[in-house]
Amino acid sequence: MEIVFNKTILRSISSFTFDILTPAVLAELFGDGRIFSHFMERILAQDYGLTHVTGCKGHDLICASNPDIKYEQKTFTKNGCKFMPSNMIGQGRSFDKKVFDEKSKNLIYIIVSNVKFPDLKIRFIKGSELAIQYPNGIIVSSEHDKFFTD
Repeated sequence: MEIVFNKTILRSISSFTFDILTPAVLAELFGDGRIFSHFMERILAQDYGLTHVTGCKGHDLICASNPDIKYEQKTFTKNGCKFMPSNMIGQGRSFDKKVFDEKSKNLIYIIVSNVKFPDLKIRFIKGSELAIQYPNGIIVSSEHDKFFTD
């Protein structure tokens, strides 16, 4: 598929199983962005011809023809979306605006809503634009519909 910026793409996960776990249990697990993102990164790589980057490199995917174009997938869950660097998220960690702005301007974010899993909303947006719209690196849950409106 072609990457289009600032447009919401609808996608549905048509099949998901894991041994004896029920679809309800799996949907609950996939509601956690930390779990869901590992699977979604691989789907995005296949859907958009990107290369998945393993390990903690500061980005999840790169353009297959130009590795200088870097993508970061972030999940919009029922709790909202935190798109600041992972080392700024969590107890005892602090937000560094200067580092956030510097990192954001070099990334393309792929924000994926799994709020209504298995139905997904996907949006590609340049990091510099996203950081202007949400300067603290957080899109609150009440902004979900606004964010995914074209």
